[in-house]
Amino acid sequence: MIKKVMRPFWSYDVQKTEKWLSSMAENGYLLVKINRVTRCFFFLQAEPKKLTYRIGYDKMQGESLSRGLLAEGWTKVLRTGHWFVTSNEKPMEQIKTSSVREGIIKHNRIIMYIFGGIVGYFSIAAMFFLSIFGMIFFSSDSQVEVEDSPYWIFTYLYFGAVIAIFVLALYSVIKIHRTNKNLIKEKTARDDLHNGFQTEGKPSKAEEKQLKRSGQLIVKRKLGWMYAPDKLEYWLEEMEEQGYYLYRVSKTGTVFHFLIGRPRKVSYCADYQNIADESYFDIHREAGWKSVFKSLGSLQKWSIWSREYSEGEERPQIYSDKTNQLKHARKIAIAYSCLFLPLIIAYLLNLGIGFDLVIHNKVDKMRIITLIIMVIAILSFGSYTIRTWLYYYRLKKRYDYDL
Repeated sequence: MIKKVMRPFWSYDVQKTEKWLSSMAENGYLLVKINRVTRCFFFLQAEPKKLTYRIGYDKMQGESLSRGLLAEGWTKVLRTGHWFVTSNEKPMEQIKTSSVREGIIKHNRIIMYIFGGIVGYFSIAAMFFLSIFGMIFFSSDSQVEVEDSPYWIFTYLYFGAVIAIFVLALYSVIKIHRTNKNLIKEKTARDDLHNGFQTEGKPSKAEEKQLKRSGQLIVKRKLGWMYAPDKLEYWLEEMEEQGYYLYRVSKTGTVFHFLIGRPRKVSYCADYQNIADESYFDIHREAGWKSVFKSLGSLQKWSIWSREYSEGEERPQIYSDKTNQLKHARKIAIAYSCLFLPLIIAYLLNLGIGFDLVIHNKVDKMRIITLIIMVIAILSFGSYTIRTWLYYYRLKKRYDYDL
């Protein structure tokens, strides 16, 4: 007997789907097929079994599993497109080797960026529309008339479809972000267990307060450092030379905690990656760099790396080639320009409409507040864009001078 179950968002949370498949096996339903178009799972009724399922995504995966996976007791259940499912009769706690998650994380990121672009586009369009509507609606001189028309149904259907797409895209971004975060945590935990690594216990908040009161811990704030990362690197290295050891960075990346210790030579690198997967972090860790900070965002991934070196030793750098460093700085400037320029243009258009109304003596309190907010936004976004390009030209000038 074949049982069909629809699971529309199964690929957004593979860990939850794996647990669900295991529970189905315990109830006597074994997975035999997945239809990716209809999002349906097909099960064959059989004897109840305790199985551990593992979902993977790999474009290069063949029909057979590797020797390591076979030796660990994994068997391939099915393959559909680039997705594949394996099962094991052992519980996950007893399994040392399993299929990697990197393919799922990369695949999910692509989907998340697509939906993120949709959310961003609709958000900017909504801001633009609401700002114009607000200026007209709250104006004391404006008169709004609504005409009855049989075609209003199409307007309602259009806005209903836009809202539905926006909600779906927002849900997808949040769901995939959480899933990838859990998959990365799972990989890190298994790697630490495999390597026998034990994390050092961090002081509690009460202990941190005590260190602050005794003067052994100081807190510094740096806002907007990502628009001039070279200045942040120079500042952190100067703090280390004065005997301030960077203890931790807040989740937002703006609050830096230092412990007073011995002066030392430490090289810092603030690195930006449009798409940063776990292999990126593994490569730098293997090269001797320590991860100090990782940003919470997925679309713009900032990380701060540190590496101690001896007096007289050449300062280590993540990007030793000057050409690569300039390309990296230009990538930062272009990324933030693409992010902020559309917002600046939208606000300038709104500002032009607002000033036109002011010229015609159609001024009220709400309109003045709106215009002031738009001017502040334009100046802020414009300064961020300019600072990133100044960072690029500082590096270019420095390297041209060295040559």
